[in-house]
Amino acid sequence: MATATAPPVPLDDPLARACRLNYVEFDRELGRWSGADGAVEERDGVVLWATASEFPVSLNGVVRVDPATPADRVMSLADEWFARLGRGHTVNVVEGVDDDLRAAAEAAGLVVMRDSPQMVRDRPCEPAPTPEGVVLRWADSIDDIVRFADVVDRSYQSLGAPAGAIAGSVVAHHRVLEPHVETVLAEVDGEVAACAQLLLSHGIGGVYYVGTLEEARGRGLGELVTRAVTDRAFERGATAVGLQASPMGEPIYRRLGFRELYRQAGLVRLAPAPP
Repeated sequence: MATATAPPVPLDDPLARACRLNYVEFDRELGRWSGADGAVEERDGVVLWATASEFPVSLNGVVRVDPATPADRVMSLADEWFARLGRGHTVNVVEGVDDDLRAAAEAAGLVVMRDSPQMVRDRPCEPAPTPEGVVLRWADSIDDIVRFADVVDRSYQSLGAPAGAIAGSVVAHHRVLEPHVETVLAEVDGEVAACAQLLLSHGIGGVYYVGTLEEARGRGLGELVTRAVTDRAFERGATAVGLQASPMGEPIYRRLGFRELYRQAGLVRLAPAPP
């Protein structure tokens, strides 16, 4: 029988732990935002989520929340669960915490498709002007959430997401308007060109779905919306703000003063596990 052990650094640090729990909560939200076509299950020390999209990268996945759960148990639970759904999935790991799980996923043939820093900032951003011709506003209607999902979908195609994958996963639009979620929209000439999202949980804010349409890039919109949700988090009482940086976004976040806490990766099974 496996012996339970405390998670090693960095997740024994309260701030790092809060960032990880906020990330897991966002995974749960992904399932909730798919309404009747989504699913979230927590058992045996893991959280599994599925969305209305079959795209396996991040929109369908598993994360281990109890480090005492053996890696082979995590793998078998995920393989069985997603095989029933007929799709692949992502195994999410933290460096130095889930090294055994990463090794098991690599041995099973899963492919690393995301390897990014978990970054954090513990104070509001320095004031900065809004670029000329840009209007910032907070989503407050179903139509706003539809526009938000469209912008994220189109902008994330630069990161390899297929057209329709993200927009197709956000179907319970009213659930994205819950009070612990805030979504900022940047409009250029009356059209939404960039967005970012804030999820409040575990005493902190998490920044997600930062996106700028390709034709609107180079105007500082990504930095603008990131500043907006970061500052809103502190206005609402967060003690810190965390995010997981993509290669495209990392230079922006470092310029804003976010620092790295740890690294996390996503290993993807592209198709259902063989029986």
